[in-house]
Amino acid sequence: MKLDITGRHITVSDGLREHTEERLEKIDKLFDEAIDAHVVLFVEKHRHVAEIQIKSRAGVFSGQESTGDLYISINEAVEKIEKQIRRFKDKRTDRRRREGTTAAEAVAVFTSENQPEGSASGQDQAGDDTGRIVHSDRFRKKPLSPEDAVMVLVNSGEDILVYRDAETDRFNVVHRLPDGNFGVVDPEF
Repeated sequence: MKLDITGRHITVSDGLREHTEERLEKIDKLFDEAIDAHVVLFVEKHRHVAEIQIKSRAGVFSGQESTGDLYISINEAVEKIEKQIRRFKDKRTDRRRREGTTAAEAVAVFTSENQPEGSASGQDQAGDDTGRIVHSDRFRKKPLSPEDAVMVLVNSGEDILVYRDAETDRFNVVHRLPDGNFGVVDPEF
């Protein structure tokens, strides 16, 4: 952690510097990467103010507190920043949990849709493996008919193609079935 302590109208004693470093170590443990911390301490009449700003790759977190004691102001400003960081991290993990389906659900849906008519269950082809999801950002932006999409899929050597349907102007998916045929998935029938 890179720490910069500035005192306005006061001299920053070694005790204040050690106390600030000690309190900011808790915040440093919350981040995996290096952070920059800028602390401004000042006194105006009876107010002892601590302004702390933390910069990291995740964002900028800041807290300001004024009390009758500079040590308490530092503690409360650090607590404010800790709450901000925890709220940010909780929000980020919640968003990740809500996104998409799990790999097992995706494989179950895919195998049930692509199962040949003669087979009784998807266990014959899929086995017990749940597979893994590989993300791809490539799709055809130019409107195509389903037949043209199949031709593009055959020429590309891929197993799946996302394209915009020329008639409905919706995104559709054409994919290669295990028996050699092609399936078209239309999001709205």
